[in-house]
Amino acid sequence: MEQDCNPERLRRMEAALLELTNLDRQIFLAMRLDSMSVEEIARRTGLSQRQVVKRLGRAIRHLDKRLRALGAQP
Repeated sequence: MEQDCNPERLRRMEAALLELTNLDRQIFLAMRLDSMSVEEIARRTGLSQRQVVKRLGRAIRHLDKRLRALGAQP
């Protein structure tokens, strides 16, 4: 749990999030922070559920890649 409070790790996570497109970032945060369903995100964004899932997957892959490259465990 101590690792979650590491300021450098948080900075790296924020930087990786900011590299996402605005829409991909919004989808990721809606799912992870707001616990919204794919269906709800699709309704709010006007995207299909399939598009939401694809964008979410792309965001997760990007964040995983960037955090690993920076030496931070996702």
